[in-house]
Amino acid sequence: MKKQNLEEFSYESIIRLILEGHFKPGDFLLETELVDTLQLSRTPIRHTLTKLVAEGFLDKKKKKGCYIPSATPQDAKNVFFARENIERLTAASAARHAADSDIEYLYKLVEKEKEMANPDTRDEKMAYFRINENFHLGIAKISRNKYLEQYCRHSFWRSHAYILFFDSDYTGLASNGQSLGPGQHIEITKAIEDRNEEKAGNLMKQHVRSTFEKLFIRV
Repeated sequence: MKKQNLEEFSYESIIRLILEGHFKPGDFLLETELVDTLQLSRTPIRHTLTKLVAEGFLDKKKKKGCYIPSATPQDAKNVFFARENIERLTAASAARHAADSDIEYLYKLVEKEKEMANPDTRDEKMAYFRINENFHLGIAKISRNKYLEQYCRHSFWRSHAYILFFDSDYTGLASNGQSLGPGQHIEITKAIEDRNEEKAGNLMKQHVRSTFEKLFIRV
């Protein structure tokens, strides 16, 4: 595998390990353990950890290594505020640039989401999360703006770290970790299909904000 592909694989794999709960806030991500888990050399893993620190997804302590930063109510507010405004722009841009095949892709994701309504087991919840991730990051890709796509991906992953890591006793998250369902996704997709940039952007902003308001009761 080429160096670039190795680093891409390392990056995606480490993010997935974090989001699927293999690591929790405060945990250190040790190169030696990641080498064994991912069956990679130290070089791509080291580059990935450096990149995640630069992006703010991880923090670093001198002589101790990289770790997942602790979650706080204020950080949650900041992340969701950034995310709602970034995704407002991605949805508006997607309404301008989406091809028919892009819209078809979004509708297929919504149909899959309907089939996964009310996930119960951990595996079902993770499958539901991946569909939701594909929807939001798919719209970011359709925006045809690499900067919006990058910022959207980071804020999305950070916001969902709260959803997947903590229960209501810790931060006021809904204990089942559910999103708001496919209804708002259908409305957003329809606005994109209609090429209504303002409506698509506003619906997306409201969607992200309502997710925050439902999940965080006391923040």
